[in-house]
Amino acid sequence: MRSLRVESRSTASGTFQSLQGEMTYTNRATLLMMVMRPNKVRIDTLQTDNPTLSSGKLRCDGEVLYIESAALRQTQSQPAPKTLREIYTTDNLSVVGLMVIGLDPIRLLIDPNWRTVATSPKLIGRERVGNRQTYKVQVQLKEESLKAFAQGQTTQTLWIGTKDSLIWKSEITINFAQAGTRMAMRLTEVFTRQEVNPPINPTAFAYRLPEGFKMVQQFEMPDFTEETGKLKGQPAGDFTLSDLQGKPVRLADYKGKVVVLNVFAHWCGPCRAEAPELEKDLWQAYKDKGVVVLGVATWAQDNPTKRARDFAREFKLTFPVLVDSENKVAEQYRVRGVPTTFVIDQEGVVREVVVGADVQRVKRAVEALLQGSTAENK
Repeated sequence: MRSLRVESRSTASGTFQSLQGEMTYTNRATLLMMVMRPNKVRIDTLQTDNPTLSSGKLRCDGEVLYIESAALRQTQSQPAPKTLREIYTTDNLSVVGLMVIGLDPIRLLIDPNWRTVATSPKLIGRERVGNRQTYKVQVQLKEESLKAFAQGQTTQTLWIGTKDSLIWKSEITINFAQAGTRMAMRLTEVFTRQEVNPPINPTAFAYRLPEGFKMVQQFEMPDFTEETGKLKGQPAGDFTLSDLQGKPVRLADYKGKVVVLNVFAHWCGPCRAEAPELEKDLWQAYKDKGVVVLGVATWAQDNPTKRARDFAREFKLTFPVLVDSENKVAEQYRVRGVPTTFVIDQEGVVREVVVGADVQRVKRAVEALLQGSTAENK
C-alpha cells in the first residue's frame, strides 16, 4: 500500500468516579487523514463539541513537519522525519486531539505486524456497518503504554469488511484505577470513507499558517493568569444568565454587595473539591454581611442546565448557580481555566482574580473589602 485516504467520525466518552463523586464526558470529532509513502501526511481534526480548545492539524510535505494547536494558536515546525512511523506517534497526534491506541487503518499501513499490538482476533459474528457487511472481531491490546494505568484487559472490537478487509468501525474500552479514582473510557470510531492507493496531489500536504497563529520550534505554554488578571481594577462586565429555575439574574442587580463570582465546570476536579468550601466558608459565613456568592456553570458539552443542577444538588449548594450555556460569560471574563473566581466590590469593580481553587485567598479579599467598607462608615 503506497497511499491511503481516510475520513471518520470519532466519539470518546467516559465516566470518572472519585471520593468527590461521579462525572461523565463526551467528545466528538471528525477526521480527515491522508498518508503517502515515504513521509507525506495530512491529518485534520475538528472537535465538534469544542472546536476552539481541541482541534488541530498535522502536515508533513516531505520536507517540514507542521503540528498545529488550536488551543495554543501556535504551530510547531521541524525538519520532516524520514518515515511515516516517526510522524504518526502518540506525542504528535495528542496535540491535534488524537489518541493512538490499538489498530487503525493508518497504523496498519505503517506497521502491518499488528501482532505486536494485539492478540489474535476472536470472531464474534457478522454485522452491517452502513451498507457494508463486516466481520465483528475482538482483540486484547498488548501495548506497553496501557499497562501503567489500565486495570485488567483493554479490549478492541473491530468491524472488518468481508470483501475489502478494511476496518470500518473500531471500539476500544479502557478501565483505569488509581488512588481511589476509577475511570471507564470508550473510544468509538466509524470510518465513513477509505481509498486505498488514491492519486493524491502533493499540494494536499502543504501547510498555511492561519491568521493570528504563531510559528514556533517548540510550543510556548501561555500564562493563563495574565490575560484574566488584567480585569483586576476594571469594572466588572454586566451580564444576565438564567438560574437553575430558569429565572434571569443580572449581575448589576447586586451592586452595593461584595460579589464572589465563581466560574466553574461540572467535570472539573478542583471545582468539585472547591464547591463545598464556597458554600460553607463564604456563602454561609458571609451572606448576612453583604456578600453574595454567584456560581457560573460553563463549558458543559451537553445538557448545561442539567449538569449545573446535578452539580448543585450533589454538593448541596444554596447560593445562586447560573448557567452559562453558550460560554459567553467565560469568554467575557477571559476565563482560560476553571475554577476562576472574581471578587467584585460594592461599586462593581473587580478587586481580585483567583485562578484555581484557593478559597482562603478569596476569603481574604472579601474580608479586606468588608473592613474597608466598615472603616468608611465610621
